[in-house]
Amino acid sequence: MTCAFKLAGALGSRADTPGGYDDRRGPVLRQPRFHWTAPSVATRPFPLYRDIEDPGEAPTEPVADLVLHPGDVLYVPRGVWHAVCADQGVRSLHVTCGLQAHTASDLMAWVSEQLIAHEDWRHYLPLLARPELQADALDGMRKRLAELLEDPGLIARYRAAMDGQAVGRMVPSLPYIDGIPADPRLRVRLTTARAVLEVGEGTVTLSAAGTVYEFAPEAEAVLRPLVDGRTMDLATLADTAGLALEDVAGLVQELVAGQAAVVGSLL
Repeated sequence: MTCAFKLAGALGSRADTPGGYDDRRGPVLRQPRFHWTAPSVATRPFPLYRDIEDPGEAPTEPVADLVLHPGDVLYVPRGVWHAVCADQGVRSLHVTCGLQAHTASDLMAWVSEQLIAHEDWRHYLPLLARPELQADALDGMRKRLAELLEDPGLIARYRAAMDGQAVGRMVPSLPYIDGIPADPRLRVRLTTARAVLEVGEGTVTLSAAGTVYEFAPEAEAVLRPLVDGRTMDLATLADTAGLALEDVAGLVQELVAGQAAVVGSLL
């Protein structure tokens, strides 16, 4: 989700034409009075940031003419044309939060990356080959793609992959720039709420802030409360996992270096 603050001019003015549409949906938080015009529903359903078709001309007749007051929230569906202005002689500030949804094209982009594991998807494309050879190449790609799409857990796998890549809120671990000391009172938390912890045979895998970490099974007791969103001190983590304080500090150091965790005494 992305949010932006917008100031509608020092003094309000009426908007006679639609201001545009957004390729994402989202609420608008208003303070104080603000005039909102929705000329029409979407002229292109579900527009994308990188699209292949123009949405066309904006409609001229509005379907809604709204005045938002302090504390009001307006939800604007994706692709709906709209224009905004402050009332005459009024300063107005509003916060727009855009919710970026995932689409089938996002899924297919990720699927294509997974297929790189297969040699035939890394092979040269037969651009200058005979038509029958090109058809054979397409048939092979189609079979590989169909195999992956037959997996009923594919979307769940995609979601987990996106969660692991989500960058959290970056916070400096000052003054610990040269390493994390084995201080039992030092507290740690993850910078992202979307970390994914997977426990396998002989290894524990953490995907957080765009990096995949592999640890020994004993690390699960250290990582589990952090993935659950808790802020923990190193002493508690060491006692829970039955590990030496120095080992827990070393594990946390890896996460801090990858910007997946932050440490401090006042967290």
